[in-house]
Amino acid sequence: MRTLVGLITLSWPDATVAKRQTYVTRHCVRASEGDEADVAPYTSHSLPDWGTSGQNGPFHAWCTSSGLDMMRKTGKDLVDSFGLDPKSARFFSDPTWIRDTDTAFAIMKGMDIQHVAIDFDKQLFHPTCNKVGPEQRLADTRARFAVAPLPGDYKTDLRELQEIIGVGPAGRLEDLDGPDGGIIYDDKGLPAGGAKVMGAFGQDMLYSYASNITFLDVTVEQINKFYAWHAWVQNGKHEGNTWNVNEQTWLLHRILDGLKTESATNIFAVHDGNVGAFASLLGLKWNGFPYQPAETNGELRPTPPGAGLLFEYDDENDGAVTVTFVYRVFDHSDEFRLSAEQAARFGSMSEFEQTIANGLEKFTGAKECFDEAAAPVLV
Repeated sequence: MRTLVGLITLSWPDATVAKRQTYVTRHCVRASEGDEADVAPYTSHSLPDWGTSGQNGPFHAWCTSSGLDMMRKTGKDLVDSFGLDPKSARFFSDPTWIRDTDTAFAIMKGMDIQHVAIDFDKQLFHPTCNKVGPEQRLADTRARFAVAPLPGDYKTDLRELQEIIGVGPAGRLEDLDGPDGGIIYDDKGLPAGGAKVMGAFGQDMLYSYASNITFLDVTVEQINKFYAWHAWVQNGKHEGNTWNVNEQTWLLHRILDGLKTESATNIFAVHDGNVGAFASLLGLKWNGFPYQPAETNGELRPTPPGAGLLFEYDDENDGAVTVTFVYRVFDHSDEFRLSAEQAARFGSMSEFEQTIANGLEKFTGAKECFDEAAAPVLV
């Protein structure tokens, strides 16, 4: 049984041979070590003690202990509530980051799989066909932030955040934005000043709360409010971005092949940027309550840790392809249950493929990258 947020409750059958499933999940709740420069100078409070490694490279920003536990429970609920078949599960991980590998292992354990290999294929997640230059990335980022809805009133929320975090050695947040006091952007088109700081604190608030780590005197409602600012930053960074879309073309091709031809249930451990690119390509929408205000009408598409997209194709019944946004609402309840919200439904595999083709045409070089995935060059 799954609860579709804001919709209805449905009972869906367990996976069968005819029903093919693919799950693309963002990694665990992680430490934000390495991002400390974005928050430390602006608060009079101590930063969270994540209890993980603070090294650079792939050892940067490991899963927290509670973050791994969440992914184990996620694996169990994917079987119990969504019908994923442990006997046919195959795992793929972006080899660039340890947290993706740990996430895959945790889901595997939650699905009660004793051992199965994890495929590491850097070309799958970072294809060399991506030739998008910095000028295009800048133009895309600026264009997205020009239309992405704000999650709240900027000045009001900035003042509230200041009261919570105190004044750090870098001074008051409102002074970062200059005399006009509005949102400012850096030379890469990304939020700077108070907006960047507010997004960073929103991330730390949610990650520490989800990890059972004390950080600031803040309510759950405030955590969700400021995390929505983090979702806004990430949305503008990842969605509608040609470089990011091209980066996911090989993975999208792999998902399509799996839904059409494979009996395996493929599970990919990735990042929020992967999920955001699929939203751009396929026109997906979700609200992710309570991580964005209803007023944004599903346009911010938050991707909290552990959130994922479940692709399903049933070629013996209605032949539809559905995409479901699956995520965890962090509320410290004793019962662990994932939430779900339909992000798109395509009436047939042909309609799904046509949507992919239409999406690829919107981004320079995306179709060429996607076509290259059909016949990768081995080196």
